[in-house]
Amino acid sequence: MKKYIYIFCLTGALAGWTACNDDFLEKFPETDITAEGFFKTPKDLETYVNGFYNESVLYPRNTYDNEPFSDNVAHLNDMGSSEYAMLKGNFSKEVATGWDKGDWARLRSINFMLVNSVRATGNEDDIRHWIGTARYFRAMYYIDKITRYSNVPWYNKPLETTDPDVYKPSDPRALVADSIKADLEYASAYIKEDIGNRTAINRFAALTLLTRFCLYEGTYRKYHAELNLAASANAFLERAVTAAEQVMSSGQFSISGSGRAGFTALFTSADLSANPEIILMAQYELGKGDGNSSFHNLYGDYALSRSLMETFLMANGERFTEQPDYSRKAFKDVFVNRDPRIYETFATPGFKKVIDNNPYVVVIKHGGYEPVKYYPRDAASLGSNTWRMCWTDLPLYRYAEVLLSHAEAKAELGTLTQEDLNRSINLLRSRVNMPELNLDAANANADPVLAAQYPNVSGGNRGVILEIRRERRVELALEGQRLQDINRWCVGELIAQAPQGMYIPGLGAYDLNGDNNPDLAILASPGDLGPISDLPADQQAAITKYYLSEEGEFYLSEGTSGFMMFTTDREMPRRWENPKFYYRPIPVTQQVMNPALEQVFGW
Repeated sequence: MKKYIYIFCLTGALAGWTACNDDFLEKFPETDITAEGFFKTPKDLETYVNGFYNESVLYPRNTYDNEPFSDNVAHLNDMGSSEYAMLKGNFSKEVATGWDKGDWARLRSINFMLVNSVRATGNEDDIRHWIGTARYFRAMYYIDKITRYSNVPWYNKPLETTDPDVYKPSDPRALVADSIKADLEYASAYIKEDIGNRTAINRFAALTLLTRFCLYEGTYRKYHAELNLAASANAFLERAVTAAEQVMSSGQFSISGSGRAGFTALFTSADLSANPEIILMAQYELGKGDGNSSFHNLYGDYALSRSLMETFLMANGERFTEQPDYSRKAFKDVFVNRDPRIYETFATPGFKKVIDNNPYVVVIKHGGYEPVKYYPRDAASLGSNTWRMCWTDLPLYRYAEVLLSHAEAKAELGTLTQEDLNRSINLLRSRVNMPELNLDAANANADPVLAAQYPNVSGGNRGVILEIRRERRVELALEGQRLQDINRWCVGELIAQAPQGMYIPGLGAYDLNGDNNPDLAILASPGDLGPISDLPADQQAAITKYYLSEEGEFYLSEGTSGFMMFTTDREMPRRWENPKFYYRPIPVTQQVMNPALEQVFGW
């Protein structure tokens, strides 16, 4: 059976959850199912667990929509998120939402199944498989909670209204994290390896989530002094290493394809089922249910940042930020001789949309650096340029992430070797014909730009940790992990910096699609056409004009030249409060109903 899956997986997804109230505690409808009449066989467990795929979210998608609230994005059309309000100083426990009825009901549904699974008789391997899958989903649920609130009530049973635990206080983060890990250890031990397809949870998916969580929790404890849990950080990092090695040693997965095409195929293919890099995927088939819209959010809604663009290396492995006048390069020049992955992430001059096959002109008002990752390269996969009309499969877990996690955890532990890099980071670089990362060279010559972005990295492995973070940002851009990476590394100030788009050398006309004809002009005012007076009259009339005197969304950092910046950040600067903004407040209305709930870290 095809399953559409949404994986929260440490992305801080904005699923809410509720107070301890009578609505939350409503019993599972007995007209639908009763414990006494169900949960008798492994098939009963399977039927019940399959419902969790649809319960996880309202419709199938991955976590790509979390990317706009990270420093990978320059400008976003929709500024209605709680993250954005927080950065602007417009967020508090009085206006916070969340903890809603539906989300608590999801946890109760999982616990209802787990408590009653003891009734099942039959093949023990099958029974443990479905129990493991349910515990995987419970871990997913609580991973989202711990990343948002740190301390939360841990419930491993379906509560009744008379249960004294209804109004208990939050449990300490350490207890919740250990409980999440225990669920994932069980899932990794008992979920079956081969379940016939890659659209349902398998053992390697559980190991991947275990790797991801342990890396998250280990680095979070290491870099967040407010937790006072640094002494236990290495235990999580060590488990991240061994969980990753279980996947790596299985022989089931490998880095797929070669060159730009091999990288692009992961995000634009109509069928990923045979791709050896895919651990878990969402499948979409034309004429068989809903399509996806992963590409749609990436066109017209937001644009990418100068910071992300500059993170990609040159094709020869040199740093872009060490090139002469790198910060003053025009749009078409910044993409010359770069890491091939940049051309499959950014809309570069010459890119064509399959719906018309014309050279694409980027939307400059959002900064000019538009994303192309996930955009189909085959017109047959795109029903139309409208919502949920894309028929490409989506990778949810891929082997590349496991390799990145393995290298990072070992670097943080101080046990990383060149051989470790050769079987992880360098496999990713090799796919796109990039030079290998050398451990000694990286540590001997740490990138000063990365060091400024991550000032809390120190020690003998400082240089290689910075390079692994570069590789992670480049390889996983737009896959929904950047914001949580920033959070776990304790560098939230990065998203409080006013983002920038492309550099504009001065007023005049610009060719942005690579056809050697100007596409648009930036002018001081409607009456000042001097900068384009050398163009033929028909071209002057045809090109799109932006006037700085009238433009409401962007401005140039140096007046009539400079980086594209955004008036919303000039008029209301972003700010960061450490450590408060790494967490979200419990809505004050929920504290009224349950006074035992305490706010954490300044809220």
